[in-house]
Amino acid sequence: MRSIETAFRSMFAQHGKRRILASGATLLASIELIEDLANKYLDQALEAVCKVSKEEEAFVLVANHFSAILRTLEGQNARAARQACGGPSRPPNPDILSASEAKFLKAQDMLLQRLEIERIDFIEQEAPDEKTPSATIKVKSAGGKPLAKHWDAMWAEIATNLWNGDLKPESQADIKRAMFDWLSSNGIDAGETAVAERARALWQRMEADD
Repeated sequence: MRSIETAFRSMFAQHGKRRILASGATLLASIELIEDLANKYLDQALEAVCKVSKEEEAFVLVANHFSAILRTLEGQNARAARQACGGPSRPPNPDILSASEAKFLKAQDMLLQRLEIERIDFIEQEAPDEKTPSATIKVKSAGGKPLAKHWDAMWAEIATNLWNGDLKPESQADIKRAMFDWLSSNGIDAGETAVAERARALWQRMEADD
């Protein structure tokens, strides 16, 4: 996580020297940096883990840590958007913030697609028995998927908070954070893909009703 902070600080410093910090160039640089850092993490993590194990638990560790990496990168991207607006001391431009979030979500989708592809390498072969002529191959989950009852409880909490006004999302990211907060507070591990898909579905429905 420290390397992410260092990379963004360096980018901000370079853009400051070139006097392009408060510009769209910072948004583009942020996304490029996010893609580079995330892909490098996956390259290194998968290479290291595959040398030791290709079992489910090994991939779950990578997937869960990658989810944490993405949340950190999302925060840094929001920080970059504020810099593009002129810095924390100036009022944020909603259009710039919206464009920044859209670019991040697109990049995140691509990264999660790559994670799903990498998942194929983590399989478990069950030893054949007398009734099974060949080994059964199971493709592993991206990790940490809660049971249906946990999803139901989470939805109930989100719906209640929306109804009573405790949750007033201004973006899909706000919904996703609320979902992760609930899951984390209840000791439930959930993959980035599973939560992002549900947050996207709810946000699209809310926008359609506006």
